[in-house]
Amino acid sequence: MTTLNRKVKRLTAAAYRGRNIVIQLEPPSIIRVKEKGRRFWYETTVEAVFSMAGKQYADKIRKERQAKKRALKRNRRAAQ
Repeated sequence: MTTLNRKVKRLTAAAYRGRNIVIQLEPPSIIRVKEKGRRFWYETTVEAVFSMAGKQYADKIRKERQAKKRALKRNRRAAQ
């Protein structure tokens, strides 16, 4: 893996409100995001993005488990 030593800016294929998203990575661990054609950058850290991704994954797993439990309860009630 290559370490981040300089700014890297990329245009993504993803769109938000009809505009493509621009992402900029800056050393040591800054991520900046904006809509193409806009001036305002939203800034966060790599650590914050990693933490948010972990929380989203945990929420997804929790919802899947709850849905599975609900389905089991429905099946038990239907079988009675």
